[in-house]
Amino acid sequence: MCRYLLVLMLVLPAVHSSHAMAQNSWKDDVVYFIMIDRFADGDITNNIGIDPSAPLAFHGGDLSGIAQNLDEVSNLGATAIWITPIVEQVQAINHDGGLFHGHHGYWANDFYRIDPRFGTEADLKQLVNKANSLNIKVILDVVYNHVGYDSDWAKVHKSWLRSGDSCLGTVETACISGLPDIRTELEEVRQHLFEAHVGLAERTGLHGFRLDTVKHIPHDFWQAHRLEVRSRLGPQFLLLGEVWDGDKYLAKQYFKNDELDAMTDFSLRQNILNLLTGVTDAVRFSRYIVNRHKVAYGKLLSPFLSNHDMPMLLALLRNNKEKLKVAATILFSVEGLPVVAWGEEVGRKGGAWPHNRGDMPWGDKMIGPGAGMARDEQLQSHYRKLISIRKTTSDLTGHEIEVIFKNKHAFALRRGTQTLVLVNAGKNMQKFDLEELAKSGWNLRYRSNEKNSIFGLQPFSANILTL
Repeated sequence: MCRYLLVLMLVLPAVHSSHAMAQNSWKDDVVYFIMIDRFADGDITNNIGIDPSAPLAFHGGDLSGIAQNLDEVSNLGATAIWITPIVEQVQAINHDGGLFHGHHGYWANDFYRIDPRFGTEADLKQLVNKANSLNIKVILDVVYNHVGYDSDWAKVHKSWLRSGDSCLGTVETACISGLPDIRTELEEVRQHLFEAHVGLAERTGLHGFRLDTVKHIPHDFWQAHRLEVRSRLGPQFLLLGEVWDGDKYLAKQYFKNDELDAMTDFSLRQNILNLLTGVTDAVRFSRYIVNRHKVAYGKLLSPFLSNHDMPMLLALLRNNKEKLKVAATILFSVEGLPVVAWGEEVGRKGGAWPHNRGDMPWGDKMIGPGAGMARDEQLQSHYRKLISIRKTTSDLTGHEIEVIFKNKHAFALRRGTQTLVLVNAGKNMQKFDLEELAKSGWNLRYRSNEKNSIFGLQPFSANILTL
């Protein structure tokens, strides 16, 4: 009997550890977000009606362009890419006297076809294979909530849609921006959509989905989706959900029934912006940051500074790159699955829509559509350094976080047992009063301003220290 109990004691922790590893398999990753049409043009033969000078037109980026330039991602240190939807798009719509094309990928015309301007299924497979060779995972953006305006899909499947007067007043039945809303409560609709997206993932070897407009679809759909994905794609396949204004509170309802692995964290961006523009002080930010990631075990919030639906953070910071470096230091120093938007790391600063969806700046590299656009290689080196430190410092991806110093303009975080993150968000030089720690042999691993000493920081700057 005692011998049997001893075996159980030895086996059970191993089982728990294995489960934890599966749950947390993405916790050490860094995602690079790419809007396909705006990144790189690798195949000029599929440039159908492009106009790089028009912000609402196709510019020519494609799957081949990403595959040919994956070194931009691997050299940065990112371990995954999230690419926008690739399904066939509807024809352009009229907008303010001009034409608005589905260059973004969110206006499906047919879920079972890939838009030729992005490439082919073979191109997607080739991209996944190339990414695998560089130890980069590929996350595909998929849309279950709606189709594009006047789509062929809507004409064939009228009974599967809400549109016009049939759009109801709830979050789950609203027709966002007038787009035909899919009746995802119908079983035949679910199976049709699952086969389109999950089937594509099976054939091409994708590593995850970024799920668009999650809160506009009922929970039982996401629970059924999880079962479908687990059975066909395995437990490591990532489900990253976009929930607008997402934070730890909104995450609870999607994590408690295991509908998602991760959820977009809008809260960190907004709190960082408030901190660096003086809307909030470092004391209040410190209270937020230590409680930010209190979510279900094994689940992740996915923080970001910029995305395709909001102005680039750099634009909101009035092109102050010292502040952006502080923001990036915080981004890569907190728990979760951080996301970098294409070109953010080289100073792309597009303001309000549609300018926030600008082309990837390639500088003197002859890569369209952003060839000749200025890029900041020094800023990129800061991002590269921060990502490298995150990948080699387990404290920064772990749970332990404590504020050990704070005043109105500055704070210090202890991450784990051997890492400190110091931030000065004020206009004056800040000396951190950490006398006892100063005697402990800390090494300065990163400083956003070369004039920073270990415990003395210039205005709007940050340090990372390790033992």
